[in-house]
Amino acid sequence: MTTLKSLHGHFGVLTSKKAMKAFAEKKPHYRLKQLALANKKVNLNLYFFSVDMIDLKNKRIKGYYYDFSTKKWKTGFFPYPDILYRRGGINKNNRKNYRVFIRQCKQRDTKFINPSSLGNWDIYNYFSSVESLQPYLLQTILYDHPEDLYYMVRKHKTIYLKGVTGRKGQKVVRVEKLSPKKFRCKYYDHVTGRVYTKVYNSLAEMIPFIEKFYKGKRFMIQEAIDLLEVKKRRIDLRAELQRSENGVIHISGISARMSQRNSPITIHSQAFPLDELFEVIKIPAAERPKLNEMIEQFLYTVYKETERKYGNFAEIGIDFALNKDLEIKFIECNSQSAKVSLMKAYGRKTLHRAMLNILLYSKYLIGKNKVEKEPREVEEREGALTF
Repeated sequence: MTTLKSLHGHFGVLTSKKAMKAFAEKKPHYRLKQLALANKKVNLNLYFFSVDMIDLKNKRIKGYYYDFSTKKWKTGFFPYPDILYRRGGINKNNRKNYRVFIRQCKQRDTKFINPSSLGNWDIYNYFSSVESLQPYLLQTILYDHPEDLYYMVRKHKTIYLKGVTGRKGQKVVRVEKLSPKKFRCKYYDHVTGRVYTKVYNSLAEMIPFIEKFYKGKRFMIQEAIDLLEVKKRRIDLRAELQRSENGVIHISGISARMSQRNSPITIHSQAFPLDELFEVIKIPAAERPKLNEMIEQFLYTVYKETERKYGNFAEIGIDFALNKDLEIKFIECNSQSAKVSLMKAYGRKTLHRAMLNILLYSKYLIGKNKVEKEPREVEEREGALTF
């Protein structure tokens, strides 16, 4: 078995088959490469792999790693990881093997640093039972029947339809009541990179399009936020929260995202730091510290309540917004943040630090786990010698 020499344990990054193809071509995704480069300081035995590279019978993995001595990407065989960092790669074809792998990892006490995908409906449904988060939530229901759509449009006039899972603004439709007999829906197509608009003379006329759009999959209906706008470009925010090298939660950056003109979502948008947003929307300097404090309190509450339900995370990306009354509204969580907005707003140095944080926290977990295991192992050995 070929492995890298390391003092600090094995860190496995599970990603997609497509990402592995890029590694084979020596052209890994930029952010995965940055994670590998950040490891120079931490010295974990870090490797990248996809589900089809797992040998379930022999419990070993073929993976790609970066060799700092030759500055080249190489392949090697590795034991199951001490730390598993999931970056996608799960589909219908490999789901069964993935579940077996996860079960095997749990049996050997692998630590999962992003233990849940935090689906849109799951997280919103859970948060609706958390009293401290009530002020930040939007009315959200599951679509079961056209009457659900009629009810929400009558009540809110503008709503969003969202898949119960999914990310990057996929499967999101904005529905607006323009007049008693005119309704408009907008959606962003990730394939063409364009925003499409359709106008209907009734909601009943819109239903066939909506049901075809979601292809029989479940989706939720959510009241729209009266978002801040600059020149008809909507603004929301992405906060990146992480655990540090000693396990403490901190905020790595809060980025304001400005949508494309008239787009229903802020994907592929301009991004800049929160302080710049305060300048753009002309919030008086005297009011900014209080608003900052309110935002930070909200973010820490979301992080801690998420962990209360799903377990500890190395990081969580939190999407939220300020409405035109400067009230904070929660949008969604992401346990596999691509950190696109963080890099756009704060630059490569901040992105590098964010990647380093993931590895430092993992090193902390490995060390903590060893300390906790040692007394148990001593007790077991002593017990075995007792007659």
